[in-house]
Amino acid sequence: MLSLAPMNTRSESTPIIRQPEPLSPDSRCLLLMSGGVESSTLLFQLARQEHPQPVFLDYAQRAARQEWQAVQTLSAELRILPQRYDLSAFGNAVGALRTARYHVPLPHRNFVAIAAVAAIASNMNIKRIVIGLSADDAAVDACSRPAFQSAIRDTLGSLGLQLETPLIHLGKDAIIQYGNDLGVPWAKTYSCLLGRTPACGFCPQCLKRRAAFARAGVNDSDMGYDG
Repeated sequence: MLSLAPMNTRSESTPIIRQPEPLSPDSRCLLLMSGGVESSTLLFQLARQEHPQPVFLDYAQRAARQEWQAVQTLSAELRILPQRYDLSAFGNAVGALRTARYHVPLPHRNFVAIAAVAAIASNMNIKRIVIGLSADDAAVDACSRPAFQSAIRDTLGSLGLQLETPLIHLGKDAIIQYGNDLGVPWAKTYSCLLGRTPACGFCPQCLKRRAAFARAGVNDSDMGYDG
């Protein structure tokens, strides 16, 4: 199981390279990535001591192209090859059931995402699934709250899979401080719900990100917000 390393462990050593097969089953994990603060921090943490397989899901979210670019860029920093799975037809079909278009077309998207990556992990013979939920997510999203996570963890356990949420007790500002110590290149991450380049600066995700970076005392000006 992933455990958070102590703060101030950043080193200037050469980039981590994923080791060739065969790998110990316990050292392999599937990491659900969006290219945002939490999943990027987990990628850099996991790559120090394990063999993460980053997976990105395109479910027709507005920012799918920019998020996937961030996942590719961040993975390349660590010489890891991410995988993208196209669920956009499903996302568009579900989104069309609504009277207005939402930036995120899937209600309960974490539920859908966990089910999808469980199928992927099983086919790859990977037993551990890691997702970057935070305490801030739990405050606004039912699928990120302890009751749901406990239930879905038990469900996956019955399938021989292990769900890990190592950041779920940390706020976004604490995760930023931790990621900063790990050397996460924040300018290469992406959080804008609108899919703008540069990021809009005023959508809910941009506002949360900007506020969290300010509380953490970490510079986020490289994002070049549009507003």
